[in-house]
Amino acid sequence: MLVITAGLSLSAGLVDIKQVDVAGVAIGGILAFAYFSALSLLISRTFVNTGNLGTAAKAGAKIGVILLLLTLGLTTITIAVILSHICRPLGFLVGFSALFGSIALETVTFLVFSKPQAKAKPED
Repeated sequence: MLVITAGLSLSAGLVDIKQVDVAGVAIGGILAFAYFSALSLLISRTFVNTGNLGTAAKAGAKIGVILLLLTLGLTTITIAVILSHICRPLGFLVGFSALFGSIALETVTFLVFSKPQAKAKPED
């Protein structure tokens, strides 16, 4: 994701459009990376060693509260960055799109380079 952000920032610098600033693209990409990393860490810690039993109701409620606080905190940071005029909103949006671009690239990479799954034998 950071590579895509760097590429988008370089492109914004080369194109030199007033509404899409390099700082906005970089800040949007870095915040998207922070959101995705925090969410990935939360999910991986949640479901490690759960097995087939899943998570208990108390653990599920705790995860929900943590996810809500994480979302509210990062949303507040995003609003503060845009309203404080640190960057232009369109540049921020272009940088934040690195999240979706990296997900699409990872999906295509998985589909192209993954080994075919073994077919299940039909039961008689």
